[in-house]
Amino acid sequence: MMSNLVRNMIGSAALLASISAHATVDTYGDLLAGSYQPSEPFATMSYTNIGNVYSFTLSALDLDAIFTDGSFIGAIAVDAASQPIISNVVGDTVVSVANGGGPTGIFDFRFDLTGPQQNRLTANETVSWDATFSQATTLTADSFALHVQGLTREQGGSAWYTATPVPEPETYAMMLVGLGMLGFTAKRKNNS
Repeated sequence: MMSNLVRNMIGSAALLASISAHATVDTYGDLLAGSYQPSEPFATMSYTNIGNVYSFTLSALDLDAIFTDGSFIGAIAVDAASQPIISNVVGDTVVSVANGGGPTGIFDFRFDLTGPQQNRLTANETVSWDATFSQATTLTADSFALHVQGLTREQGGSAWYTATPVPEPETYAMMLVGLGMLGFTAKRKNNS
């Protein structure tokens, strides 16, 4: 019975670790540059990579309620050594690569999410795309900043936001393993 418990705990920890190794999900809402700090996160971006190809999905939450009617995510500033080639764009807006990054001078280029006929990522919309880099590239939550535009004058007109720090799934896995070991130790002491 004890070996089944330990085996199940190890299996659960391995499953959590394997899930986290395949996809990263960042939640955006921390003010980087501008004047308006929303009271809650406004977007999530998930990304995976195989070699030098990253697959992204950006989902806007209810931007109209969080910011103001007509607000939109216009760009994602990226800190990476080389610009990628964009392909397989699917969703509610266009995605292209543009020169110039964002605020603070650390960003090298941007994914532009605006296009003709007022094409942009607005409330409750999603877009997915692939980005193929010419060389192996490591991207983390610190590599991105989202530009929200269409804000009111009181909100500053536009602002840049970074990912909200969230514990990584590996942290939860380690916590579960630690709790399991404590439980195992306590059970063993009770049986003695």
